[in-house]
Amino acid sequence: MTSVGLALEVLDTRLLSVLTWYSLAFFVIAMGLFGLTAGAVHVYLRPEEFTPPELPRRLARAARALALAIPVSFVLLLILPIRAEPVATTLVLFVVFSAVLALPFYPAGIVIAAALTRAPFPIGRVYAVDLLGAALGAPLVPLLLRFLGGGSAILSLSVVAALSSVLFARSGGDRSSARRGGVLAAALLVLSTGNALSQRGLVPLWVKGLPELHDQIELDLWNSHSRVTVSKPGVLPAAFWGHGARCPTPALLQRVLVIDGHAMTPLYLAPVSELGFLSCDVTNVAHFIRPYGPAAIIGVGGSRDIQAALLAGHVPVIGIEFNDRLLDVLRGPLGAPTGIAAHPDVRLVHDEARSFLTRHRFKYQLIQASLIDTWAATGAGAHALGENGLYTRQAFRLFLERLEPGGVLSVSRWSTVETPRLAALAVGALLDFGVSDPRAHVAVMSAGPVTTLIVSRDPLTPSDQTKLEEVARDKGFQVIALPNRPSTAERLARMLEAKNNAALDSVALLDLLDFRPPTDDRPFFFNVIRLRALASELPAVTAGTIEGNLLATRTLGLAFLSSLLLVVVGVALPLARRARPRGRSRASLWAALVYFAAIGIGFMFVEIAILQRLSLLLGQPTYSLIVVLASLVGSAGLGSLLSDRLPLSSKPWCYLFPILIALALLLAAFSWPALAGRIAPAPTQTRIVFAAALSAGLGVLLGLAFPAGMRICRESHAEETPWFWGMNGMGSVLASSAAIMIALEFGLTALLVTAAACYLVLVPAIAIMRGGERKSEELNVQQGTENTN
Repeated sequence: MTSVGLALEVLDTRLLSVLTWYSLAFFVIAMGLFGLTAGAVHVYLRPEEFTPPELPRRLARAARALALAIPVSFVLLLILPIRAEPVATTLVLFVVFSAVLALPFYPAGIVIAAALTRAPFPIGRVYAVDLLGAALGAPLVPLLLRFLGGGSAILSLSVVAALSSVLFARSGGDRSSARRGGVLAAALLVLSTGNALSQRGLVPLWVKGLPELHDQIELDLWNSHSRVTVSKPGVLPAAFWGHGARCPTPALLQRVLVIDGHAMTPLYLAPVSELGFLSCDVTNVAHFIRPYGPAAIIGVGGSRDIQAALLAGHVPVIGIEFNDRLLDVLRGPLGAPTGIAAHPDVRLVHDEARSFLTRHRFKYQLIQASLIDTWAATGAGAHALGENGLYTRQAFRLFLERLEPGGVLSVSRWSTVETPRLAALAVGALLDFGVSDPRAHVAVMSAGPVTTLIVSRDPLTPSDQTKLEEVARDKGFQVIALPNRPSTAERLARMLEAKNNAALDSVALLDLLDFRPPTDDRPFFFNVIRLRALASELPAVTAGTIEGNLLATRTLGLAFLSSLLLVVVGVALPLARRARPRGRSRASLWAALVYFAAIGIGFMFVEIAILQRLSLLLGQPTYSLIVVLASLVGSAGLGSLLSDRLPLSSKPWCYLFPILIALALLLAAFSWPALAGRIAPAPTQTRIVFAAALSAGLGVLLGLAFPAGMRICRESHAEETPWFWGMNGMGSVLASSAAIMIALEFGLTALLVTAAACYLVLVPAIAIMRGGERKSEELNVQQGTENTN
């Protein structure tokens, strides 16, 4: 059951990246936790339904409800036209949308809470099985997506849920309930199999708020970090990102690859020799000043940039792409007409570019990254994007290190708010190299909605500048900045003239916008809006910028408010209406509630911080999903199992284990730069072992807290244990969005420090809980004495 729950969370996150913007996808985590918590509240408020004789039957019924809720929720998500715009993004919309997401997690929460708090087994063992089952759900996701696709993968989980209802029923000897579960499993298996075998199956009606044109799609491919659709071939005008005003637009046979319903890349079905028009795109302007030598293309897409590099004369051309589905297309029959996969001067690499360049010290005359973004959440959740790791000071420093003498880095981004941030990033990287005059190393040109930045460790030569001016006149590009002429953009000019970090930050940090260079600790390149701007009108400078890059922060705040409203109405108020237990310390009860909320918040903070950091180290999102999430959650289960054998509920150990957890988190936070610097160049196997060891080490410690707390308060508050499970879920719900807010504003180190503070809160809470336990024992003794008398 817990495997189904975690796999469903990740698959819904992947689905939401297709249906709407990535800034909403992380909301699945919050709503999944909300549903689980609401299920725990149900168990707490109706204890008569979960007595030992009734428990197997109730668990089987809840499992069947989960099996039915999964396809219902999935179909509703497919037909809802969700958009993330200021007008449509209302609190009411979020609440309705949230209910659809949370629907299957409610019966899952009933099963988990009842099993944890009503089963007659040691709490550490039950909680360990819960977490180990969840850990198995992580590696299940990539396999399901590759072989079944998005919709069938989700539907297959309903079959597993129905089969689990059979097992619950058989454990209680209820043959009638077991038969119902078996019939349901068979029916859902037919539905899932039929959907997988059909040409398209159940598919979204709406993608990014617009109807999807299904009749134009020939191939639909999924993996753990994208959905790639391949259109049918057709003669269309050539796609330009930054079209020179003086250039014609030819038509040619092509397909269109679309990533998560929005990020488009063309697949030209023609030999390279017929694609001369690519020189009229501002993204390829660097080829005019560096036309020969080795080139590295970051983000292969439909191979457009590789084709431009070959036309310019670069040999060899290394294409680095972390989305293996795009490489599958190029290497398959649909991509064969391009000739790229078979070209003798081209090497296609399935890897994250930064990870690859760290491990391979080959030098290039040109490194090019053109519009690398998908606005899509990886399996690790939104705001943990693969592209974010490419746009940090550390990444740009690496790219510059991999250039030959005189080599250049060319990066193209959408204009407006992304241009000054990109310029600040280049200046910051140059300052890290000790460059005294960054302006002499940078050229900026634009055409249409795209700006291209060219930066080199060596000053651009007068001939470089002359050539760029000639190309701009010939092609119709606009020169924004060159060393030998003043910039046409005032703020950009001030950034390029910065001689130190303080001067750069003084220009880049505004009241509502933050253009400072992102770092690995704050790798959120696409989020330029500060949290204080959530209630303000977007500045005029943001007009026209891509929706997915702008509204993430505002959506984040609204999602947090929606989560808060739901947990108050759906969890806190029902719990609060329950009468307080008589004869027990009110302070002890509140301390227990704080204890379990704190470990829910702390665990979520750690999970998000570790996922983000190790995703960058491992390179590929699939590794992050399988290695990090499975190791962290699975080892937490081992820690829970270990807790049964440790005296964590007695002094002094009950006070020492929270301190040990906090110290481990602080050590991980502040030693990370040194550790990452040593491990990043290592082979993939070494990095996987390191990531698994770090995640497992922290997970074992984190897994101690929940069962230890249950044992400490079980005697004095036995009836309230489902409430404590609910408080744990409430903390996790709110923390899932609060963690991103902290990371955006203060960084991942601050997030781990905050997590450590959450675990230190356990120390006074335990002291109060133990005091309440003693009072309860004294009261029991007193009542026993009175009864004897």
